[in-house]
Amino acid sequence: MMAIPSVTRRDSHAQRAHFQPNNQPATEMSSLTEKVVATLSDEIRRGALRPGDRIPTEVAMMKQLSVSRSVVREAISRLQAAKVVETRHGIGTFVLEPATEKTMQLPAADLSSMLDVMAIIEFRIDVEAASAALAAARRTDQNLKQMRAALERFESELERGSTDTLAHDIEFHLQIARASGNRYFFDVLSQLGRAVSPRTRLGSAEIAELDHIEHLRNVLSEHQMIYRAIERQDPDDARAAMRMHLSNSRERLRRAHELSQASG
Repeated sequence: MMAIPSVTRRDSHAQRAHFQPNNQPATEMSSLTEKVVATLSDEIRRGALRPGDRIPTEVAMMKQLSVSRSVVREAISRLQAAKVVETRHGIGTFVLEPATEKTMQLPAADLSSMLDVMAIIEFRIDVEAASAALAAARRTDQNLKQMRAALERFESELERGSTDTLAHDIEFHLQIARASGNRYFFDVLSQLGRAVSPRTRLGSAEIAELDHIEHLRNVLSEHQMIYRAIERQDPDDARAAMRMHLSNSRERLRRAHELSQASG
């Protein structure tokens, strides 16, 4: 296995990542992604990359492992979902401390399974529908302000043609959980991290089969429906809007997967 040289914090800042379709077959991309995940995981396990270290830049990994930028980004997404690394915009991606016993951890390799992805979404449908209903009943003006800020940042990215909305998507869901007044909703979603978003489980080749901007506009519209129900303190509508949103997410994921399988 090819070792990747570690990169120090003194290296140049990483550029913000934006969606870039590629022409690799989905099956080939999945195999290459697993190769990058395995290589980085091995470096971390051996101590070549320690907690707090910045991992190699996208360009360095592309050259060392002879893979595309999209493959590298998908591999990093899986490691982020497993809480192995975290990305700090404008700085880079860093190795995290090992999870404590209280932390819910999802192995990066397992997150490539379609069955696991669907199971996560099914789990979220009931949990977050209940969270949204409680948020509608208990929210404060400050809660609404934080939800609205996440929505506005999401919309701002779309207006400038960027698809870099994932952090704002996750933040919106976390703020709803916080507004529920039940810390366990927030704790569970926080521990799941980026795995709460089906987008982190779709390879770029799969997303490329769909109109990505249009997909994100649909997500934003659904978020706005949830927000309005919470704003007017209607628990039933908030529950229904969240359930519809996550059910639609499951359907979008299924459709993208089927398209990628058909084209592969």
